[in-house]
Amino acid sequence: MANSIQSTASELISAVKVMGKPKDMTSMALLMAAVICVIVPLDISQLVFAIAGALGFSAIQMMQSRARSASTVSNKKVHLPKSADLPKDVACATKTYSSHRANTTRKTSPPQSCPRPPSKPDVRKPSSMPIVAPTFQCNGWSEQATELLGQIAPTVDDEQIVGRLAKRVEESLKAIIPEVEVVGFASGSLGRNKAFGVAVPEVDIVANVNPMALVRRLGSKTNQTIANDEHKLRKMAIRACTDRLVAAGGFKFRRSAFRGEEPKVTLLAPASFGLTADAIPIDFSVNAAVPLYNAALLTECGQLEPRAKALILFVKRWAKDRGVCHAAKGHLSPYTWGLLSIFFLQVTDDGPYLPTLSSFKMASGLMKHPLADDSTWSPSSSSTAIGDLFKKFMHFYSTEFDWRSEAVSVRSGKRQKPGLNLPIHVVLHGESTTSEVGPSIEDPFDEGRNLGSVMNAASLVRLREELQRANDLSTSGSLAELLEPWAPPMLQDE
Repeated sequence: MANSIQSTASELISAVKVMGKPKDMTSMALLMAAVICVIVPLDISQLVFAIAGALGFSAIQMMQSRARSASTVSNKKVHLPKSADLPKDVACATKTYSSHRANTTRKTSPPQSCPRPPSKPDVRKPSSMPIVAPTFQCNGWSEQATELLGQIAPTVDDEQIVGRLAKRVEESLKAIIPEVEVVGFASGSLGRNKAFGVAVPEVDIVANVNPMALVRRLGSKTNQTIANDEHKLRKMAIRACTDRLVAAGGFKFRRSAFRGEEPKVTLLAPASFGLTADAIPIDFSVNAAVPLYNAALLTECGQLEPRAKALILFVKRWAKDRGVCHAAKGHLSPYTWGLLSIFFLQVTDDGPYLPTLSSFKMASGLMKHPLADDSTWSPSSSSTAIGDLFKKFMHFYSTEFDWRSEAVSVRSGKRQKPGLNLPIHVVLHGESTTSEVGPSIEDPFDEGRNLGSVMNAASLVRLREELQRANDLSTSGSLAELLEPWAPPMLQDE
């Protein structure tokens, strides 16, 4: 009987399989006739067992089908929709850049239930090509300082190389944003960019695009929230431009810095471009103002007082070699170190070497609320050499200037307390309840912005240490020892 029931169930299932899904009334009638022919000779018990067997077989088939479907879906790669307004190669980022973006998203957006782990201290690993201190042909502090400036100042050839780099970037980006205009700025010699060269490039490349054009060109990638948020729009534009420059322009991606006021990415222009013998690190940004401010200040300082431009270059080189101008690590940026140099030259005892910023023809036009021109200023008659000015700079900020109660303001050009519009930055010391007031450094083009707010407890300690070290070596050490590249403690094997 069991064999008969099994045979009947098999015949019933086979009949259904053969007919398949009925598509019209004729097919339905034939199916019903086939089923009746199968079940008529059966008694009640056989019919019940046959139907139960058919139902069980159908349930097993459905479960297996669902398992196969789920496995197929999980093995498929998910492809995000591409914007109809962008070429196909814009979405083709390199493996390095794509993996970095994925890791950055996970690190900067942790789940609310998981606290952010404390940052690890910097450690140094053995290197086959360590960066060594500079060597000089001249003897004497002043002579060596003059020799160094000849090495680190940007030359006409450097400006031409940066111009060609900007042109290359513009030609590559016009395929996705025809309205783009690209400019480049060199803040130092391209041939002397060794210590922290990739962390703090000497070249800024800025793509300038009208925000409305950005929204139109990015197409479906933008929504109303992003379109109304300039900061988010610039970050999205940088990602799209970086994808293009890496995939089609030949540049290599190194790192991104999206947490600051002006987001940017660091790229590498390889030696294969034929511009220099070595690769050139560049900072790329969209609609950024700081590179323009920096270039304007450096140019006008050189016109008003050549020693001012020399001091800015000298201080930036020292801060870079000693590892205290990498903003991503909480240090003051090269732009901020330039402001510290200008402020010192405005308030030093044997000066002032520079007037207030309102007397700068180019820079004053970029200020939101300029003060009255300093009509009483005249070029300083002091003959202090640049090497000695650097010594005085270090002495001023390590022993004279009160970082807790005074503000650096090149707008006012005098020593005073922070203005009411300048936010006070409080630095917390680890997990303890102790805190202190951090540096107050006014952005002259936005007096409501404190450039010292990037600092943390560790970077504040390093700032004091390096200023004191430089002050001590200025009186009893050599310039080569002063500029010895800083390195974190050696990684100890456990």
